[in-house]
Amino acid sequence: MKKYHLAKILGLTFIIGVILTWVIPTGYFSNGTYQQMPTNPVGILDLIRIPLNTISNFIYLGVVIIVIGGLYGVLNKTGVYQKIINNVVQKYDDKKEKFLIISIAVFILLSSLVGINFLIFILVPFFITVILLLGYSKITALASTIGSMLVGGLGATYSYNINSALKYFLDINVHNEILTKIIFLIIISVLFGMFVIKRAKEEISKDTEDTEKENSIKIPLYTQNVQKDYNTLPLIIVSIFVFVFLIIAMFDWNIAFGIGFFNELHTSIMDININGYPIVENIIGAVNALGNWTTYDIPIILIIATIVIAWIYSLSIKETLDSFINGAKEMLPVAFYVVMANILFALIITTQSGATIFNAVANFLLTLNDKLQLITLSLTTIFGSLIYNDFIHLARVLSSAVTSIFDNELLYPQFAIGFQFMYGLTMFVVPTSLLLIAGLSYLEVSYKDWLTYIWKYVLSALVVALIILAIVMIFV
Repeated sequence: MKKYHLAKILGLTFIIGVILTWVIPTGYFSNGTYQQMPTNPVGILDLIRIPLNTISNFIYLGVVIIVIGGLYGVLNKTGVYQKIINNVVQKYDDKKEKFLIISIAVFILLSSLVGINFLIFILVPFFITVILLLGYSKITALASTIGSMLVGGLGATYSYNINSALKYFLDINVHNEILTKIIFLIIISVLFGMFVIKRAKEEISKDTEDTEKENSIKIPLYTQNVQKDYNTLPLIIVSIFVFVFLIIAMFDWNIAFGIGFFNELHTSIMDININGYPIVENIIGAVNALGNWTTYDIPIILIIATIVIAWIYSLSIKETLDSFINGAKEMLPVAFYVVMANILFALIITTQSGATIFNAVANFLLTLNDKLQLITLSLTTIFGSLIYNDFIHLARVLSSAVTSIFDNELLYPQFAIGFQFMYGLTMFVVPTSLLLIAGLSYLEVSYKDWLTYIWKYVLSALVVALIILAIVMIFV
């Protein structure tokens, strides 16, 4: 990949966003009506202020990426990680397609059921390493991991990221159209699996020796030919425990299934006191109940896990720090691009408070023609997804628009399905998609190559989505 390729793509995206603020008027929805306002163009000083605000507002995402890199740096230093990788590669060397299918299934299911992207991203370096060592190309590795996460997001079922937003802004039950979602997920997953496997068959070199593959491929966050004769079981146990714990801690069980156990447990523990002194609360510090943890909490747990792993495998403090820093440094470009992929969102929140160009576009499209409702809703969601690349923020502005324009609440569950489908499809192709940018940067795959690779699948998924949306809107 050409140097600074993604920087150029994001820079061009930013420039287009700036131009749009000069030609599209702003507006806002209030008490069920739309109020148009004049344009609010980005000025010269804003060209400096907006990138700085992007960094200050979204640096926490970069921290998560950097800490994941640090964790893998320490894993490599133990020498046990390589042993696990080699065991997996040897097991699937003569059944490579099976591992691709496993990878696709794991990431689709986790993304669809859990939907906490930066938590699931922790697994990406491991799976990518195995896929590359099995002889597949970088773009196949990207599709089998990041691409699969995008498929899972498109066909989200109980995803926290999707359902929490729809519940809050439109009061949509998590079980709304669940059968429709499951059918859609199955269809797009099968299509994606067939698509990736077919493309992978064209790339794999079956007569390449393992040693040649291992020596010729530059694999991120993987130190080759470093293996120590330690027991792998402790690392496997710690890794599984940490990942499962983070799922439990970050998935909102109350919204999804009405489970309030963790909130009640948290209250009872924090209320423990000695002579009126909240001893537990003061010792532990400010901590949310399980089910209410956020992305901010991921680095804390990963750092603790890193220390535990270093202790188990007898790494010195110097070895631990050096390897952590090396891994973190390797992920710095990924962290930077993930942060800067939010630049259009930062443009809106920095220069357009309340009255935005999105509201103007939404009002124009959604009031065009009732008979074109499916098309106009889809276009509105696609445009909004380019700017509001986090579904929670997208759902906020979309719900404000549709509840102001359409007073029939029976339509809202249908709109919610449309929001999810079109947002998911958009994340496959736009340069503001955090997962996509993270994957492209991590594997040094060009944006153009990805679009060339994925466009046929996105088109087929779009057709399926539109058919299902049409059926829902007509018959439900």
